[in-house]
Amino acid sequence: MNWTDYFSMMEDWKELPAYRAEPRIDSLIGFYLPDMLADFCGEKMTGIIPELPLRLGTLKPDLNEKTYADKSYKVDFYLLGASGTHYFVEFKTDSGSRRDAQDAYLDEAKQAGMAAVVNGILRIASVSSYKKKYGHLLAKLLGLGLIYRDDRFAGKAGTIEIVYVQPRRKEDDHGRVIDFLWVSKWLTDRFGQSDFEAALAKALAHWAMD
Repeated sequence: MNWTDYFSMMEDWKELPAYRAEPRIDSLIGFYLPDMLADFCGEKMTGIIPELPLRLGTLKPDLNEKTYADKSYKVDFYLLGASGTHYFVEFKTDSGSRRDAQDAYLDEAKQAGMAAVVNGILRIASVSSYKKKYGHLLAKLLGLGLIYRDDRFAGKAGTIEIVYVQPRRKEDDHGRVIDFLWVSKWLTDRFGQSDFEAALAKALAHWAMD
């Protein structure tokens, strides 16, 4: 397969008003993210979970009496650092898609702490009709040492760090940002001119101008 042609097509399609590039390439970023984040943050990552649920009633206790309290926001990627730090990573293909409301609920999750976040997931899992999928999520939490086998929080309540992976950092951004030029250089330094990574690095460098 000609990866240069493929990513050239993606660059072209991304210019269209209704085309959403993010869900098309988030798995690529997710594949490299543990090693990428390890180099960026300076510690080994011991696991990754995509689309981690953040229970509404956990972040906003005043909603606990509402029927929708057990619905959730989602964090694009959760990673656990070797130090016990919990990384919440949001991936954006357009810098302009950062939303104040999203920054707010991520900050609320950070303030609530990982014990509350995990207990919120356990609550959703207990009432959700998606038993198999939540069972798979709980198995991942168990594998990371975040819960016991009897579905209780295992006590690894390290700090939560919020990281954005996005085309470029803007002056009003808060939090840690890994921009696409950094990712592009990281891919080139790590994989040289391997066809796939070279084509992906070129596309990310182009999108860094977004």
